[in-house]
Amino acid sequence: MRAMQYPDYGSEPRLVDLPVPEAAPTEVRVRVAYTSVNPVDWKQASGKIRLLMPQRRPCVPGYDLSGVVDAVGERVKTFTIGDRVHIRIPMSSAGANAEYAAVPADHAARLPDAMDLVTGAALPLAGMTALQGLRDVLGLDLDGDSRRVLVIGASGGVGHFAVQIAAAAGAEVVGVCSGRNADLVRSLGCRDVIDYTQPGCWAGVTPFDLVYDCVAGDPAPYLVHLKRGGAYASCMPSAATFLHAANLLGGKRVRPVLLHSNAADLGALDQLFVAGKLRAVVDRHFGLEELAAAWAHSRSGRARGKIIIDVAT
Repeated sequence: MRAMQYPDYGSEPRLVDLPVPEAAPTEVRVRVAYTSVNPVDWKQASGKIRLLMPQRRPCVPGYDLSGVVDAVGERVKTFTIGDRVHIRIPMSSAGANAEYAAVPADHAARLPDAMDLVTGAALPLAGMTALQGLRDVLGLDLDGDSRRVLVIGASGGVGHFAVQIAAAAGAEVVGVCSGRNADLVRSLGCRDVIDYTQPGCWAGVTPFDLVYDCVAGDPAPYLVHLKRGGAYASCMPSAATFLHAANLLGGKRVRPVLLHSNAADLGALDQLFVAGKLRAVVDRHFGLEELAAAWAHSRSGRARGKIIIDVAT
């Protein structure tokens, strides 16, 4: 099968020919249609985060995929051959950027009939990070929450899902992005937009109950805009995140978001999609052999929404 693989840390992914994997007893094998790029892919390949997220090499990178089940492990009862599925592969495995992937069945979800395979690949890692950060870390009540929520990086992969999930809960959502993306984030549910490229953009801004930082991990610039008793979370935590988390800082909580992949949360995102409350914005498509170029585009920080890898074409 065709697959992209990097031989060691610091090397670019290259096209190789590998054996088609077999499905273990608790796995399903998926004929991959699409994958999506997440910053963790190229950060992990660089070796700069290997102390936190080591990876066996050579490595077929990638954690999000959608496709069709073509083999089922003997202990799997939840899927059959021909099912359309998507998954965020556990961090210890990777392997999405290949024509076939054997994945844990208990992490996969069957695609709703109304969901296309591109959306299925775009949703898992970024969508679950948005969901878990808002619900589990910041304490947003998805059944109804009118609090004021700031999403930093509102047009990015995690951010554009976070805006929609918070808006669906009834929150007053304000997004931080560049002016060129203002119309997009408003269309996703932001009541107002802060254009960070403009001087004085924070003048007169009312404090927030919750701040979700989808860009960086330094809470310092945003704590002044957080109400007493409010909470800040970052899905890109840095040393500053953990340093601030050790202190209450005048009753303002600071927490990292650490993703826990599971089929139940993926199913919850699917239901939001079916209800018309969540959609995936796709910035660009790349071919499988163009994975290095897709990573470069992700590193640029200019992508709106998700970057998709077309594996089956």
